[in-house]
Order: sequence, then C-alpha cells, then structure tokens
Amino acid sequence: MNRRTVFVISSATIVLVLALVLAFRLGGLPRWASAPAAEAAPLALPGLIDSELPLAQITNEKLILSYAAKFVCTEALPPGTFWYGLAAPIVNQETQVLIHNPHDFNITFYKKAVIAPLEDQAAVAPGKWNELKLGPDYAVRINCDDIAFLLTGKPGATFAGTYGYGVTVEGFVVIGIGVQSVPNANGTVQKRYAPLDVTAEYERSSEVLKKDIHYQPWWWWWWWQLPWKLGYPYERLVTIDPTGNIDCRELLYQALAQDAQRMENMQERQATLAALNAGRQMGPNSHVSENPSAETPAALVAMVGNCRKLDTATADIDYVLLSNKGMTDPNPITAVPAQASLVRYPWFPGHWYDLAMVTPQNLDVDLSTNFHQWQSKRWIAAGETSATVSAAMAYYFPWWCGWGYWYWWWNGGDCTDIGVGEGESLDVESVAPQRVFMNKWPPIP
Repeated sequence: MNRRTVFVISSATIVLVLALVLAFRLGGLPRWASAPAAEAAPLALPGLIDSELPLAQITNEKLILSYAAKFVCTEALPPGTFWYGLAAPIVNQETQVLIHNPHDFNITFYKKAVIAPLEDQAAVAPGKWNELKLGPDYAVRINCDDIAFLLTGKPGATFAGTYGYGVTVEGFVVIGIGVQSVPNANGTVQKRYAPLDVTAEYERSSEVLKKDIHYQPWWWWWWWQLPWKLGYPYERLVTIDPTGNIDCRELLYQALAQDAQRMENMQERQATLAALNAGRQMGPNSHVSENPSAETPAALVAMVGNCRKLDTATADIDYVLLSNKGMTDPNPITAVPAQASLVRYPWFPGHWYDLAMVTPQNLDVDLSTNFHQWQSKRWIAAGETSATVSAAMAYYFPWWCGWGYWYWWWNGGDCTDIGVGEGESLDVESVAPQRVFMNKWPPIP
C-alpha cells in the first residue's frame, strides 16, 4: 500500500467521524446508523427535508398543516326589495372555500373564521374551531353564510341576517389538519400526514334594474266634506277668451272657487276658499317652507295633467286635487288634528324628491307600495309611532311622473332615470399550507 492510498483512507475516516458528530449534535443518528431496521421510519411530512423529519415525533404530533384562505363577503339588496337609505346596496361579493380530501382514507380536520378589522378599529375575537370529517375523495364547500356561523357560533346563521345588506366583512377562513391515524389492513394503526386540496373562489356581481323616480309628497286627506274627492282624476271644461293667452291653471282655480261658493257651511266654505288660494300660490317655482315643522297654511293644490282647446270658446283640463296636510296636522277651523302627533313630516310637502329603487329586470313592481313603505320608514325614523304612521299612510299620495306633471303635460326626460347594473367577475386561487406548531391539538375535545 503506497502513501497516497493511506492518505485517501484516512480522509474518508475523518469525514465519517465528522458526520457522526454532527448527527449527534442535531438530535439523532442518520437513518443508516440509527436503531435496528425493525423500527418504523419517520413520518413523511410534505415539504420537509430529511434533517427535519424527526421534528414531528419530537413535538408529539402537534405540528399541523394550516390553510388560511382570505374571505370577503357583501350581501346585496334582494331584487324587488325597497330600500330606506341614500344609496341602495346592489353589489354582491361572495367567497367560496372548497376543500377536497385526495386520500384513500377518512380524515378529520378543523375549521374556523377570523375577522380582520382595520387597525384603528376594535379587535374582534376569532371564531371557535369546528370539527369536520371527510371521506376519501369527498369535498365540502364553505360560503358566506357558513362564515357567519363560524364567526358567531349560531346554528342557521346567515350573512345578511348577521351583518345586514351592503356591509363588507373581510378576514380568513382557517383550515387546520394534524396527523391522521389510519388503520392498516393488518389491524394496526399508521400515523400519516394528510395534505388537502384547498381552493378559494371570489365572485363579485351585480344584476339589477335601478330606478330613480321623481315624486312630490302630497295627501288626499281633508277634515270636512269638499265638493271634490281629493286624489281623484277629474276633467273640467272651462270657458276661455279667444282673444288672449289661456292660463289653464288660473281658469281651473276660478272654477273650483265657484264650486266652493256653493258649500252651505259658511265656516267650512271660507276655509276651503282660503285653502284654494294657498294652493294657487304653490307652484314649481314658488317658495315652500324650508322647515318641515313650519306651520304652513293648509292648501288645496290643483295638479294639472293636461289642458287642450276643444274650440275657440272651451278648454278641457285634466286635473287632480291634493292637499299639503295630513290627519296629524291641525284642522284650519278647530286647530285640533284628527290624530295627535308631536312629530312633523321628515320631508317638505310639494318638494320634488328622487326615490331610488332596485328591482329585478323584466318583473312587474308595485310602485305605490314601495312609495308608502319607504315613506313609512322615514317617518318612523323621525320619531313617529308605527300606529300613527299606519293610519296616516292610507291618505298619502305621492305625485310622480306616472300620474303626469303639474303645470305641463308629460316631461318624460325628467320623469324616471333608469340604470341597469350587470356584471360578474370570478377569481380562483389555490391555498398553500403552512406548517404550524399548536400547543393543543386537536383544538376541541
């Protein structure tokens, strides 16, 4: 044996000794230098290199795989539902977390949800763990209603019922799975890790018909018997002067005053004439009280839908008579309201407003019901009792473009604004696991 051969052998010996020393420093011998071959091999944990494999045994199987899928949920207003507010929530955001068991054995895993508030907002405690079992090749899905249950712990919880419409909640759905005990064919139990297939889907959509309906708040209530029925469409023939301009509205008020002059009760007759005169002063360009609690005079307002000449001496006027006062207002004669109320209107009688309404496409909608329900909510929110509002709303008359415009006939361009919102986006992403050490696992008994 020559000198060079001896040197090579000595180098190999040194390398072997250093490897053994390093193995002892790291917590164990290499596989080929460990216990007898009959001892079970370390668990195979995905993503770990050989030097890390003993960690699962050292931690007593508390090293788990954790999947954290972001969620974002927003419940849109159901189509056909009226909305009390300035901006109707019409955008829907839905998160679906899909979990698949790719193994040929049953698994047990745990799920929970965690809200992520802004830094300057109050912290929200995470939801509790819930156990779930899944058979071989089976899958399960978690949606926003399930997330509401995971956050609240209330069976049957829904997202809209928990957080309302138009409220966006964001956070994480957390899936945790530890070492599984898998029975072998020979009756023994084998410990195995079981990574899952976890996918998150994010859908954002809007498909509604939004209408902005221009209207004026009026009433068809009055305290005594009038020669006309308020809120009822009439057609009146009036005599005109063929030599001059025709003021249809003024001619109509003169004809209505002649009707009132025939009323037998003098006190009611004078109050009716005063109300007609007050209504004559109320026009689209006239000043109406800027304070809905102000004691404005009781007025009978003629809403002119159409005026046309039949011949050189006669004009035909279509109209509706309405009031600016309801049953909770003081009687002009007795100063006592038909129904006592301390809360005034949350709107100005006679002013133009927009009613934003969301409806399904290609479906009939009861606009009158929507008007009354929406205004009832506004009045109740202003402090009135539901009983008083319910009784008063029977006389509420929203004059909108569907009834025609006063002063002129049909101005459809200013009547109803319609906007169709339609669109959908879908994003899908795979969720990768993280190795997490848990002091207690399983997390629930």
